[in-house]
Amino acid sequence: MVWDKTWDNVFLKKEWGKYPPEELIRFIARNFYEVKNRKKVRILDMGCGTGAATWYLAREGFSIFGIDGSKTAIKIVKERFEKEKLRGEFIVGDLAKLPYPNDYFNCVVDIAAMQHNDLNS
Repeated sequence: MVWDKTWDNVFLKKEWGKYPPEELIRFIARNFYEVKNRKKVRILDMGCGTGAATWYLAREGFSIFGIDGSKTAIKIVKERFEKEKLRGEFIVGDLAKLPYPNDYFNCVVDIAAMQHNDLNS
């Protein structure tokens, strides 16, 4: 997958993606709120950007992982998590070449990341 570098400029110039979409909250509530030990639920946010989804998920007590092609976005999300004393693992990487073993995550979310990159290059 080829990362669209336009997003680095967006993340540098605008405060982007501070809060999660309502659909994600509903999905997580429906599927994972009954779990007694949420720390055991590993969730990957593909194209995590500056951390809107990961912020919400971390605050809800889940084990959070984020991957994004933007160094700028990963820097911003790491700073936000550090400032708010939240835990999460974030890497800059290719969404098509995940550095995790099969079946590692209980849930993978993508809030419009795949559609904004080129799968053919």
